[in-house]
Amino acid sequence: MTTVEFSKKQNIMFIVPEECGSGIQRIAKKVMQDICGTTGYTPQMCNEYADDRKTEQAVIAVTEGQSLAEELAQRFPELKEVKGKRECYGFLIRKEPVEGVSAGVIIYGSDKLGTIYGLFHISELLGVMPFLFWGDCPYTEKEKVILSEADSFISREPSVEYRGFFINDEWPCFGNWTTSHFGGFTVEMYDHILEYLLRMKGNYLWPAMWSSCFMLDGPDMESMKLADEYGIYIGMSHHEPCMRSGGEYSKVRGSHSPYGDAWDYVKNKEGILKFWEDGIKRSVGHHVFPTVGMRGENDSKMLGEDSLISDNVRLLKEIITKQKEMIHTYLEKDEKTVPKLFAVYKEVEDYYFGGGTEEGLRGFEDLDDVTLLLCDDNFGNMRALPEKFERDHKGGFGMYYHLDYHGDPVSYEWVASTPLNRIWEQMTETWEYGVRKLWIVNVGDVKFQEFPLNYFMNLAYDFDTWGSEAPNSTGAYTEKWIKDTFGEYTSADERREIRDVLEGYLRLNGLRRPESLNDTVYHPAHELECERILTQCEILEKKNESVRQILRSRGKENAYYSMIYFSAAASVNLLKMQLYSGKNHLYANQGKAVANLYGEMTEQFIKRDEELAQEMADFKNGKWAGMELASHIGFTNWNDEDWRYPVKYTVRLPQKPRLVVSRADETVHYTNQYFPKSLIIEDFSWENVRTVKLQIANGGQGTVHWNIVKGARKVGMDGVSRESDTAENCEWIGFSAMSGETKLQDEVTLIIKKENLPFNKMTECSFEIRTDTEFVPVIVKTEKKESSQIPDHTFVPENGIYAINAQHFSEKAEAVFENQMACFKTLDHFGKYEGGMKVFPVTAYFTEKEKAPSLTYQLWSEKEEENVLELHTSPANPLIYGGRLHMGVSVNQEVPVELCITGEKYKGGEPGCRSWEEAVLNQEHKTTLKINLKKGMNQIQIYAREAGIVLERLVVYNSRKLPETSYLGPEESKWILNGEVR
Repeated sequence: MTTVEFSKKQNIMFIVPEECGSGIQRIAKKVMQDICGTTGYTPQMCNEYADDRKTEQAVIAVTEGQSLAEELAQRFPELKEVKGKRECYGFLIRKEPVEGVSAGVIIYGSDKLGTIYGLFHISELLGVMPFLFWGDCPYTEKEKVILSEADSFISREPSVEYRGFFINDEWPCFGNWTTSHFGGFTVEMYDHILEYLLRMKGNYLWPAMWSSCFMLDGPDMESMKLADEYGIYIGMSHHEPCMRSGGEYSKVRGSHSPYGDAWDYVKNKEGILKFWEDGIKRSVGHHVFPTVGMRGENDSKMLGEDSLISDNVRLLKEIITKQKEMIHTYLEKDEKTVPKLFAVYKEVEDYYFGGGTEEGLRGFEDLDDVTLLLCDDNFGNMRALPEKFERDHKGGFGMYYHLDYHGDPVSYEWVASTPLNRIWEQMTETWEYGVRKLWIVNVGDVKFQEFPLNYFMNLAYDFDTWGSEAPNSTGAYTEKWIKDTFGEYTSADERREIRDVLEGYLRLNGLRRPESLNDTVYHPAHELECERILTQCEILEKKNESVRQILRSRGKENAYYSMIYFSAAASVNLLKMQLYSGKNHLYANQGKAVANLYGEMTEQFIKRDEELAQEMADFKNGKWAGMELASHIGFTNWNDEDWRYPVKYTVRLPQKPRLVVSRADETVHYTNQYFPKSLIIEDFSWENVRTVKLQIANGGQGTVHWNIVKGARKVGMDGVSRESDTAENCEWIGFSAMSGETKLQDEVTLIIKKENLPFNKMTECSFEIRTDTEFVPVIVKTEKKESSQIPDHTFVPENGIYAINAQHFSEKAEAVFENQMACFKTLDHFGKYEGGMKVFPVTAYFTEKEKAPSLTYQLWSEKEEENVLELHTSPANPLIYGGRLHMGVSVNQEVPVELCITGEKYKGGEPGCRSWEEAVLNQEHKTTLKINLKKGMNQIQIYAREAGIVLERLVVYNSRKLPETSYLGPEESKWILNGEVR
């Protein structure tokens, strides 16, 4: 078998003909450096295979149409499979490929990018990851790497034609970093960006634009020329027409400027047209993807807030026509075509689709050959997607997706906060609606987005592997990514730990973006929510530190620290800061001494936040200094002036101990009273219920010595306190501790001994928590209920509440949509409740008059009563412009009621739309409906309507008793399995 060996023992030549061009030669040198970094051997490069330098083995890189390429295609017919395709390459290991070479790697690209991707495939086989620079992913030294004929293959054509990312919101982080390390937004810095893009098989970039000008800051056009060499298309963002960046007009405007002094097409038409025309002229001969259209200055509305849709449409038609004439005149000579972009972003969506009787731009003939860039709502949720009749639009459709955003209702720019399964759910939906021409993602400062960005780019390049046909595949992708990145020096168990950390911090950040956290989001008491999150934080933090120490001991810490450790550690620290702050505030209001301890711990987390930022700034001798500067706490305004660390409460304590008793999951507290007030516990209504924790705290200085005494104290007519004789009625209840002493706070867990309880009889137990001078009475009521008659998969209430995660249905039904079966499918580990149900195919929709896919949930009610049903669904937007989202709800086979999830005035992505803002902050829509439950078995059926919704949870409760406020709600209720409560 023919082999090619990369090692110090084997001379190998890179043969890259001059006609390949300087860009391919630049990439060949980067690959040669990868070989050197891996094996210690630096290959040589020559431009002709027939010169005097003979070699046993070679890497031969050619591009279709070149003379050597055609010779190789004749000799190796399989290379002809590449011909005429886009960005493909043949990668062959063959004996004697050219004269004087015994064996070689043949890289045959269908075009420049095909050849470049083929060259970087060598790096991939060497184990070099795309984030060599950006993720500090080091070379893994190897004695040798041998490629055989088995490594030969013909690459696929990329799924999405244009694939790339947008450097945005680049101050203070990216801007400070590149200024201090590269002297500005220079070609030297952009070489790292473009290489990163190419290693991820991308081909399209929106450069930074807040204060920089890609065409000027190279210096001059050097950055653009480098992109040309690499075959990368440069575009400008959604509001930067004709290849002129947003910041450029401010540099050239003025009363004496040929471009005028107003970014206003009505008042300064000739100046603006001249500005655009010069931008197009400057782009001649370059790989550009010009944007057409216009927005107002600083990304605002063009004609102001009060302008009519028709006025904007009329003006945009004139602008687009003029711009296209310029593009055609200067860039499309000799029948050449240039890709063009029109961004349907924010208010431009209204101008495109029109409103009411006002005609929009949809169908405007001058947009026929223009790619229509649709957008999410800036928080990763799709807005209007192409309807079936327009999916064959000649210019195709693109999607502008966000992993970063600066704006309302909160900016999120710090570290990654979008879980992969959210990207999968939304981008596969995008693909199925025909958006396949262009995908671009806003990655902010680039740093700290390595993992989700790599996934996004892989999904765009190879949709067949990771897309619609691979639901719930993000876990497998994560495993592969970790193995590819860390597999050379970690065990399988260690990689599982890395996965737990990576997925864990992204899930926590995905529940609530770090920038929108505060001390009131996760409730400090209700549903033990704070403890539940803290438990996850502690586990994650321990694993993160453990992995770091293991890798540090092997000298392999850098990639983990750069791409995972810092983001996970800083995210968990921030979350704990807010959780402990919430505890500080709660306990202060309860008058507990422990409040001051939580205040001190909050200060420690604040200090740790600053330490982590400084540690990141110092990492690798300051390689990333500047990237740590993002404001990430209380980002409550457009800019970050109003952010602040949590406020600490301090309790001034009385100079003696004082008994304070409370439930851990309630805010009300109890103290010694002249007329005693009892703490009443009624949770234990079924056999297997959650535990109840009591907090016994000190409300003063010194030590509280406490004990639990069964039976309640009674005061007689003579005023004398006597012990109750009811202690024997409490044999069914136990305690994790019966006495103790504390300067701050102890917790006692109540334990139910169900074998001592009679069936179907209300039983009551009284006890007191006492000190020498104080006491608080407690009454526990319970009933051991018969469950054997309840069918399996039926939920039973806890404290009158049913909390049902959507994936735990009892039945589901399919329905026909356009000659194919449509049904709900489970999305694992999705959203706030560890799973969701979504209809597939994702383009399916059903009216209330049609048979629709459905899910059935079973509930057991002890009596007939009016209840409230809450549906918790993903923060989806209507996928048809001006549409609404509904679901059908039927209780006990009654006629379905249409439940509207997005109201009449709802508009995804619109600042000021309160229901949308709440949805993206809380990561869900919550919609209510009054329902009636009968005594015994009940069934709730949920019917699909519009596409795009993920059902995540159902909550049912008595309409006269609202659930306690909490962000995640109660833990899932118990259900019956084999006659027992589970």
